[in-house]
Amino acid sequence: MDSMMNEYDSKLFDVLAQSSNRTFFFASNMKDNTARWSKGAVEYFGLGSEILYPADIEWLKRIHPDDKRAYLKDFEDMANHVSAYHDVEYRMLNAEGEYVWVNCKGYMTYDDEGRMDFFAGFVTNMGVRNKIDPVTGLWTLQEFRKDVEDLLYDSKSGAAVMIGLKNFKRINDEHGYSYGDKTLYAIAHKMLSVRSRGTRIYRMDGSDFALLIEGGSCEEVGREIEKLRQAFLTLNVEQGYVHLDFRAGAVLFPQNGKYIDQIMSSMLVALENARNKGIMGVSFYTEEMRLKKTRLLSLRDAMRESVNDNFRGFLIVLQPIIDSRTGRGTGCETLLRWEDERFPGIGPMEFVPILEDTAYIIPVGKWIIDQVLRDLREWEDQGNNPIEKVHVNVSYMQLHDDDLVDYTTGKLEEYGIAPERLVLELTESCRIGRIDELTGRLQKFKDRGIGIALDDFGTGYASLAVLKDIPTDIVKLDHTMIRSVVGTEKERKLIEFIISFCNNVGIIVCAEGVENTTIMGIVNAAGAELLQGYYFDKPLRVEEFYRKYVKQM
Repeated sequence: MDSMMNEYDSKLFDVLAQSSNRTFFFASNMKDNTARWSKGAVEYFGLGSEILYPADIEWLKRIHPDDKRAYLKDFEDMANHVSAYHDVEYRMLNAEGEYVWVNCKGYMTYDDEGRMDFFAGFVTNMGVRNKIDPVTGLWTLQEFRKDVEDLLYDSKSGAAVMIGLKNFKRINDEHGYSYGDKTLYAIAHKMLSVRSRGTRIYRMDGSDFALLIEGGSCEEVGREIEKLRQAFLTLNVEQGYVHLDFRAGAVLFPQNGKYIDQIMSSMLVALENARNKGIMGVSFYTEEMRLKKTRLLSLRDAMRESVNDNFRGFLIVLQPIIDSRTGRGTGCETLLRWEDERFPGIGPMEFVPILEDTAYIIPVGKWIIDQVLRDLREWEDQGNNPIEKVHVNVSYMQLHDDDLVDYTTGKLEEYGIAPERLVLELTESCRIGRIDELTGRLQKFKDRGIGIALDDFGTGYASLAVLKDIPTDIVKLDHTMIRSVVGTEKERKLIEFIISFCNNVGIIVCAEGVENTTIMGIVNAAGAELLQGYYFDKPLRVEEFYRKYVKQM
């Protein structure tokens, strides 16, 4: 071996070999299968000599059996001229009889006939890398990646499932991280106790877990998830029961993923789909989900551009609110629209949730208030204006903007509009938090004279129970309830009861979703003071609304 090195090369090798106690240098003659290793490597790995012969057998027998395939595959690629570079991580038996992780890097040279000639590089000791998660005792994310790659390398099929705990942060916030770790441990061992044979379980990042089922089908994944869901119903931590739910996203491979990073990304897309849609079983990845995710990201970018470009593309439309006694439009609801040629026909059901998720709803909401109050001021300046009140929707996130109260009252003063002519409509998202906190924030607007309307009444959290807490001036009956009044007598009696109750406690009722004369007659007879719906008009551009409901009055 020394004959292949001149004196200078030999001295250089010795100097490099002593430059680090975690990096070990080697030089190999591929023709005679000999290798020289630095003295540090000889001592650490118990090689017995600086010169190994036969080099491949002596080194290979120290590599962990599960890692030999990756090591040999890399050499096969170098022999076939796929790459001259060697870069592999594997476990190596050291002199203490302990497997440690190493990273081996090297470069291969070839003779004139293309055969491997000289190979040199270094091995870095990475220590005893944890393949077991210390909190749960499960395999780690790194092991998950490795196991999936092994299956792909062997051309095997399977299913990879990402499981995300729902509201686990609440456990840490209420009981502390120590209790949170105990909960994760209990979850892991509950999962291990009910899994089917052949299902591997891993602790991923945070409170996420993963399943790997070799040869797994949709049916097998569904059965595993159902067993886990049932097991979670009786989760015991420190002699107490913890109630947790989860969502699951799955990828079948290789049909929906041929590379580990692709599979990891698709699992997250499927899990996000399960979370967004509240899927209780398991969401299987489809290309349609990826396309929707791509569209969502593009939409976010486009809306950010619009907000930053002075709200380019945003506009408001107004739907009249009719006084049931006179049949005249005395108010309007302000609705948001957005136009972009890259997203033709996009509606508020798609773009408003994006505004809320990104917090862009805060500046956009202020822009809406400014626009509608400015329009109201212009109508006032042009003569007699029959529009007594304008309604503006506000979300839960907007109410948590501490600047909104002062901003709104400042705009009312700027345009000379009496505060009682502005009504804030609470969307469904406003009722997901604590009622006492919501009441306190709404009272600040009430103290300034601004009206409050409870939208979508009769659905979700918007029921009679909240009226005693929320300082409400107007209740807007949900359109699905209004449409049902043409059905059974029981449904009509319910509408009549709600309207009667509100009238008795001084709350004005607006019936939304009035689409025909039959519905109008029923809600009129029941005592609704305000009416809104397509029977009267659709949402109109500001100019058209002005012509029909302001100028002609």
